[in-house]
Amino acid sequence: MRSRRAEQSLLAAVASCAVLALAGCGGGVPCAGTAKTLAPVVATPDAKSVLDPLALRGTQAGAEPLVVVASGLLAEGDRVGGFVSLPPERCVVFFARGSAGVADLDLFAFADDGSTIAADESSSSDAAVLICPPVPERMFLSARVASGAGLVAIGAEAVAVAEAPRVAHAVGARAMGEDSGRLESWPGLEAKIRAHRRTIGSDWQDVRRFAAPVDPRAPTKTSLTIEPGRCLDVLVTPSEEVASLEVVAESSDGRIVARADSDGRDRTMVVCSELGDPITISARPRGNAGLAAFVLARSAKGARAELERTFRVDATTQIASPEVARLALAKTLDPTWGKARPAGGGQAKVGGRASLPIKLGPGCTRLDVVAGAPLGPVDAALWATDGALLAESDGPLRASLFTCGDAARDARLDVEAAARPGPFVVDQRVVSASGSSLDKVPIAAGRLLDRVVGNDALALSAASSATLVDLMPDKLFDAPMTVPVGGCTEVVAALDAGGSGIEVRIVDVSTEEDFIARGRFVTSQRICATDVARRARIELRLDSGPARGLLLLRPLPP
Repeated sequence: MRSRRAEQSLLAAVASCAVLALAGCGGGVPCAGTAKTLAPVVATPDAKSVLDPLALRGTQAGAEPLVVVASGLLAEGDRVGGFVSLPPERCVVFFARGSAGVADLDLFAFADDGSTIAADESSSSDAAVLICPPVPERMFLSARVASGAGLVAIGAEAVAVAEAPRVAHAVGARAMGEDSGRLESWPGLEAKIRAHRRTIGSDWQDVRRFAAPVDPRAPTKTSLTIEPGRCLDVLVTPSEEVASLEVVAESSDGRIVARADSDGRDRTMVVCSELGDPITISARPRGNAGLAAFVLARSAKGARAELERTFRVDATTQIASPEVARLALAKTLDPTWGKARPAGGGQAKVGGRASLPIKLGPGCTRLDVVAGAPLGPVDAALWATDGALLAESDGPLRASLFTCGDAARDARLDVEAAARPGPFVVDQRVVSASGSSLDKVPIAAGRLLDRVVGNDALALSAASSATLVDLMPDKLFDAPMTVPVGGCTEVVAALDAGGSGIEVRIVDVSTEEDFIARGRFVTSQRICATDVARRARIELRLDSGPARGLLLLRPLPP
């Protein structure tokens, strides 16, 4: 087990390196201009001979030639490191290796602000991490001897994104988001993560897992970018000695975007972004210092519709006027959506609703409730004249509602501010959709379209191929599917009125490997094939009902 003092000194040393490097040359620390790029350089024969066994595995798996980042003779507790400029649109595998006297070696990749991007702290004489976009333009790589002494070298090999998993497997690299090795002994963490994500809904992909010291004298921070249309799930679990941990998400200008909720001793939050925003997660205890496990995961694009409405979701807010935001939305939409027809506007209030009459035509209609500063987030619901719910949505910058029907009808749109009041405008777009399934279950159609369409009008034609399914809580629905060679297939299930709690499970027929996702009204999961077609079966499970629904299988890029 590493001492707390050693961990704190490591973070302080790296942060100091980053500050000095940004300020200019000083203290023997490399400047930005001296950061190594991934091109062949002259290295000492001893350093190359230490790295050659790992480097050979990487190149045989598809990586580019070895670049030596740093090397040195180290004793236990010593470290060596250097800055590296990363190539755009490519992955890089970094690895550290020691001579025969080095028994345990750790490797860390840091951003300029000292935050950890990836780490390998497992008990091994080798250490390796895989870094893939999106990442900072440069990083500081540091190798530390945890046990033993000898020559230590850090190497790097660039690799195409498609070949990265194979190279990572060949050299035993830990990818961004994977446990650094320290969390392997954290009791009950995996069970806690599964229970937490089951509460949220949807399917999540880890982007960062690490354990770090937390101290009341200074916050522990990690930064990353939430990609457009995605959400970030944050779970922070403190060790026993840490009391009253505060966790916040900060924007690039220092504003607090969200504060984590308390779940016992743990801290959790979900933050979503429409346009893509850099976020810094900051943790600071009010009492004793100690360790905390950080688990950060991202959703699929458009998966906000799958999240449980009972779970609080924070989001970046609108900073533009309604008209400017309306024009910005029109530019992002596919031209086949056509020109929008203004359908009204007003002032959204907290604790009250603004109502607008809406006339719907036959086919499918898209309504965009566009928020203007300082409004955000915004909630919207569309109601039929008989009081039946047709569609509902919410979002930080806008709420997009979809509904389908086989005839013209009147409706009412209710708009409410979730946190801050402000102005809004409503744009209406009528789109034709072939296929009667969307018309027969308008609520399920709206939920399905909300999940898969987004800004892409071409996805509407794919959604119209959804099939109608009847679901019951005490009966499992199953259907076969085949994934083509080199492709991926996404399975989306959406419920109509009367149903709640939908689970989709995809099972590989040959290996029995399964992939599961859950949501309250809509959920999705994907499966991919490599060099042979993949046969699988789909299972749908309903918590409460009965209910009708829509099942969509659509091809996706690998």
